[in-house]
Amino acid sequence: MEREDFEQKKQRTRNMTRVIYDFAMGILWTGVGIFLLFHNKLGIQINFDDLLGQIFGGSCILYGLFRVYRGYKSFQ
Repeated sequence: MEREDFEQKKQRTRNMTRVIYDFAMGILWTGVGIFLLFHNKLGIQINFDDLLGQIFGGSCILYGLFRVYRGYKSFQ
């Protein structure tokens, strides 16, 4: 009985760690995508092709939103 309770607690801890990781990485990727899309407006110049930056920035935002969604769905 105690072993089963320990295993359930261990599994809940893993699941909660995964949810927090998904949210954190989702916010990070979304932030990188926003930065890549708007770095010119912020006055920051990087040696990156504008079109490639926009494509990669959009991809980062989509992936970040997916990670947040996945964390949200696994939290329910």
